[in-house]
Amino acid sequence: TTAGAVNVISRQPGNAFSADAHLEYGSHRRLRAEVGVGGPINQVLGVRVAAVQARGGGFMTNKGTQGFAGVSPAAGVPPLPLVPESNHVGDADFSAQRATLVITPSTTTRITAQLNHARDRGDNSQSDVLGVSATGFKEPDTDPYTFYANLLPKIDSKQSGGHLRIDQQISGDLSLTAIAARVELDRGYTFDPGDPRRRFDLDYNDRIRQSTAEIRLHGKRSAVDWTVGAFYFQDSVLLKSTLDASDLVRTVLGTDYEQRRSSWAVFGETDWHLTPKTTLTAGLRYTDETASFRGKTVDRNPYGVSVASSAFALPVQFDESFADNSVSGRVSLSYRPDNGSLIYGTYSRGFKSGGFDGSTIFSRGEALPFKSETVDALELGIKLFGRGKPFSLSAAAFHYDFSNLQANSIRQIGSVTTAVRTNVAQATMNGAEIDLVAYPVRDARIGLNVAYLQSKVDNFVSANALEVARRNGNELPDAPGLSANVNASYTVRLGNGWKLEPQVNISFVGKHWKEIDNFVEVDDRTLLGVRMALTPPDGSWTLAAFGRNITDQKYFTGLIPAVTSAGVV
Repeated sequence: TTAGAVNVISRQPGNAFSADAHLEYGSHRRLRAEVGVGGPINQVLGVRVAAVQARGGGFMTNKGTQGFAGVSPAAGVPPLPLVPESNHVGDADFSAQRATLVITPSTTTRITAQLNHARDRGDNSQSDVLGVSATGFKEPDTDPYTFYANLLPKIDSKQSGGHLRIDQQISGDLSLTAIAARVELDRGYTFDPGDPRRRFDLDYNDRIRQSTAEIRLHGKRSAVDWTVGAFYFQDSVLLKSTLDASDLVRTVLGTDYEQRRSSWAVFGETDWHLTPKTTLTAGLRYTDETASFRGKTVDRNPYGVSVASSAFALPVQFDESFADNSVSGRVSLSYRPDNGSLIYGTYSRGFKSGGFDGSTIFSRGEALPFKSETVDALELGIKLFGRGKPFSLSAAAFHYDFSNLQANSIRQIGSVTTAVRTNVAQATMNGAEIDLVAYPVRDARIGLNVAYLQSKVDNFVSANALEVARRNGNELPDAPGLSANVNASYTVRLGNGWKLEPQVNISFVGKHWKEIDNFVEVDDRTLLGVRMALTPPDGSWTLAAFGRNITDQKYFTGLIPAVTSAGVV
């Protein structure tokens, strides 16, 4: 769903000692290793530690500054240096560690403490140019695995964090959960727009601090289950960046931004078991948010020959604030004909907070806050599942009605094309999804998932009549009309308990647009994957060989158009 949640639960120490490891090696020198060890220290204390390491995987080639090295756009500006060709761009260099401590001083109290640390010194993602870049560079070839740049996109980030959780049973039907967490991230990364010239090369450095706290009280009385709680969130983002435009406007631009945000919420939800098979659920949440966004973009003019004023009105200084509150919630009625079936209908209202676009600001208007997005969602569904059945089935149909839809809108800033996040429209989306898993014979499994979407911009908001005419009726970004996945596996019993399991997976994603303007459409794609796994009788290890996208289909997960005098490229 558009307002769904992913709940990531770290493996706990458990009641017995356990250890696990995973080692994977693949194309492009890709290596990934994971290891975890945990178990009880005594009857009260349990500990688990885990680590992951990733290396390689880069498949891009930077062709460097061939044909442009040694050239200067004007006297006083240093010539462009020679950057040689380099391979394996996109390599990972990532490591992370996590330690979990669980204390159970009594049968009614459980305390969980977790610390984690991660370091990333790999390559940043790099865009290829199949035509004209956002800065106007025309790539001399159409190889999707090469790009031309005067720098290598890199990442250097350190992240540390932890959380403390207390679960306390107050009485037989009443329990309390309290959670506090902190994350600190210091990150630097570079990015080249796919141009061998110094035309908006980016060097970002940001410092992020985030704290959260939540408390929940859960109880049960007769045929009613209920939860009430409160939540608090606070973060700060300090950004300092350099935009090298030496070969565009003979200067280097500097940005210095600070964003602070705080949010608090109270919520509650109740399940009324109207009958042993029928449940009515109602939940409500009130959220209050405030944010500030201040900073400036300046022309540093290190060479004394800047012509940035001909393209940009610098300096730009801003000091903006945002405040909003929202009431969201849901009502759901569900019926269980038997232990393996569920029929439900749900109405919910959700919201996506407003705020500020964090990209480079070249005008006061771009620094203004955008409003919160809201969605009214209706869903009807059925689930049929259970042990021993030859199949399981989930099916749903839904309708979403968006207000103040947030999306990236393509803007032309000087001679550079960029995407600015803002409120653009009201919109609707209708869809249906079916998920089927069948077991036609013993040891065989076939899975099928099919989703259909129909989206439309209903009322685009703009003072520009041409924008309104161009965007009204457009489809929403990243909303393919049809997507599907088929997977099948079969367990071959080799004797003495040994098993060999071949698997095949086919996924399809239909054509769809990447931005609200419907300028750029990505083609549909069908990817084929296979896997063969060998498992011993005790199941303590698995040896597998696999291939993803074995037909080597070329596809794109994102596209940004270039705006030229001839139109959109």
